[in-house]
Amino acid sequence: MADAERIAELRLALLGEHSSNAIYSRLRRDAPSRAIELTRDQLAREHEAMFVATKGQRVVGVLRCIDQRGHRLLRPARFALISTVYVEPAVRRQGVLRSLMEAAVGWSRERGLTEMRLQNAIDNPLALAAWDALGFRVVEQIRLRPI
Repeated sequence: MADAERIAELRLALLGEHSSNAIYSRLRRDAPSRAIELTRDQLAREHEAMFVATKGQRVVGVLRCIDQRGHRLLRPARFALISTVYVEPAVRRQGVLRSLMEAAVGWSRERGLTEMRLQNAIDNPLALAAWDALGFRVVEQIRLRPI
């Protein structure tokens, strides 16, 4: 909980990097205060974990992992959903994301989960390459249509 405000800052930085994305570019005016409230709420949930990476005393990366129920007609019944992943640009390509993922994998295995899923924006080739390198493959797309 002590890191909630810093985690909220990183969440907003993540959204800021997607300023041309059709979904993530539509920040609410009160997003900063909402981000803090949302982060505190998520940190208190038993079926979620928020992993942070630090450099010295500074939080430089975050990864949220959720013990998510699966579709009632499909297996597995539960899976690990990776969300809110951000590493500060100055410390990228130094193993921070890999370390965060290792922590999430350990947490997920302790809970009996056997599969990880994530949703990511398609407008960041470096992030796409990172997810590929970490063993994720594309199995679904999200499409947007204004109405």
